[in-house]
Amino acid sequence: MNPVSRRIFLARTGVAAGAIGASGLLAGAAAADPLDDTDDVITDQPVIARVRNVSTGEISLYVGEEEISIVDRALARRLARVAR
Repeated sequence: MNPVSRRIFLARTGVAAGAIGASGLLAGAAAADPLDDTDDVITDQPVIARVRNVSTGEISLYVGEEEISIVDRALARRLARVAR
């Protein structure tokens, strides 16, 4: 496993968080259904996305101290593409 510098890590997580914000997932993060974007919920806590498996679309979102698991193949592919 190659070591990742702090600069690269921060750049990649910043891009991932921006991609999530742009896709509208922040709006549904606090709702009962994380993919339901009908409520306009805004969080002031940091949001970190971890693509667990690109092929299945498994993504873990970390909002504050909470972990939210979602499955979205298209978003997982976009995040993986941006993080390269």
